[in-house]
Amino acid sequence: MDAAFGGFAACSDETKHLLEGWEQADSITVDCHKWLNVPYESAVFFVKDQYRLLQVETFQNSNAPYLGDPLENFSYLNFLPENSRRLKALPAWFSIMAYGKQGYQEIVENNIRWAKQLGHFIDSSSDFKLLAPVRLNTVCFTLKNEADQDKVNEFLEKLNSTGKVFMTPTFYNQHKGIRAAFVNWRTNENDISMVFDLMKEISKTLN
Repeated sequence: MDAAFGGFAACSDETKHLLEGWEQADSITVDCHKWLNVPYESAVFFVKDQYRLLQVETFQNSNAPYLGDPLENFSYLNFLPENSRRLKALPAWFSIMAYGKQGYQEIVENNIRWAKQLGHFIDSSSDFKLLAPVRLNTVCFTLKNEADQDKVNEFLEKLNSTGKVFMTPTFYNQHKGIRAAFVNWRTNENDISMVFDLMKEISKTLN
């Protein structure tokens, strides 16, 4: 199961129902460098114990007898794709120790709140429209006028060039779209209003 972003919904009582049944998955992966606010290339994955032998066979360096039997001499080194690596877990560990469960619950709930606020602004706008409902921290939208589909990339370039916000392109349901993902713990309500005002301003400059 790919829970790169969505896995963190489990931090909140308001959204954890979206993950009901995920314990049935054989494996789950979560990207810490997304909602955990740690540097890029930090992730965790969970594999059911019944598949640990397959995991070892898949990831073990078969030409390294010096590693011994990884099931007899347990080491996480032999349960991951990389047998030689930097200590990528350290930033995640520091962050978890610093913020704890309550801290990440607040980050998750605030990000979802601001995403829904932006979604509300877009849904009430004459310039933009939502391409999908806002369920977590990601807002997927496009220019409202169908005739402006060829201007979506121009709009995004102008928006990102301001240096005040960064969004990414997407394609959803036969529409070119824009993806706004909320992860920064410092984002607040004023930022949402500022960004939406900027979006409206730029939409009026499109050729």
